Amino acid sequence: MRTLKNNRRIVFLIALLFLTGCLQNKSGAVLARFGGSKITAPEFKEKIESLPKEIKNVAIRRKKEFLEEMVNEQYLYKEAMRRNIQSEPEVKRLLEAARGKIVIAKLIEDEIDKKITLGPDEASNFYESHKEEFMTPLLLRASHILVKTEAEADEIKNQLNAGADFEQLARAKSLDHTGLRGGDLGFFQKGQMIPEFEEVVFKMKKGEVSGVIKTPFGYHIIKLTDRAEPAQRDFRQVKNLVEKQLLNERRSKLFSEFLKKLKGSDQIQIDDKALDAVSSDSV
Repeated sequence: MRTLKNNRRIVFLIALLFLTGCLQNKSGAVLARFGGSKITAPEFKEKIESLPKEIKNVAIRRKKEFLEEMVNEQYLYKEAMRRNIQSEPEVKRLLEAARGKIVIAKLIEDEIDKKITLGPDEASNFYESHKEEFMTPLLLRASHILVKTEAEADEIKNQLNAGADFEQLARAKSLDHTGLRGGDLGFFQKGQMIPEFEEVVFKMKKGEVSGVIKTPFGYHIIKLTDRAEPAQRDFRQVKNLVEKQLLNERRSKLFSEFLKKLKGSDQIQIDDKALDAVSSDSV
């Protein structure tokens, strides 16, 4: 556990070494001055542009805090360099591993990502020939009453058959939190409920009330309150999804072809016996 925590600290240090150490004094409006150093507007913009989209949006909204964090990084980086921490064996090993990942990522960008393109009509053509893949699923909406014993469930079923209100009984009798809203489970699709429940509810008609159903949670009585039939999704709704799918497929193919080219006629030999002997404790 202590080693894991230490590694996390070192990974954080490496982030500082790369993110702060790579800052260049680009000319432009000076946003912050401190201890003989400065951060310019171009440096600030470049740092923000390098962030993942979700983090970038936060940084833009809280620019001053982000700038202050950049200043803090500079101080931490300088102190780390003053202590020569980058020369420690474990740090050097992690830096080398990080460097390897960076150059590999750049290689993949140059050889694969930059070569992936889509023609103007490819996404729409794919959609037209695979429309069945872009249907909304059948959605059901149901309410239920859940009790502990079969005898309780039978009594409630008799009351319903005699004209009692389902929602009122659910609020009064149901064990789970759905009772607070009259037993309403909301909309769901196949695979989201337990099998015993789905086996019954997907055969029911709208407005129908089931018999007593036993599941690991207890005894249920179900009322099917609504059905939303499968519908075709418009291309405009799924355009981004289609494009992403096509680009991913193309990227995967190019990646496999590139690796095959790099390996050439080499034969990869794996010693399964030796691999099996490697215990999880030693990894």
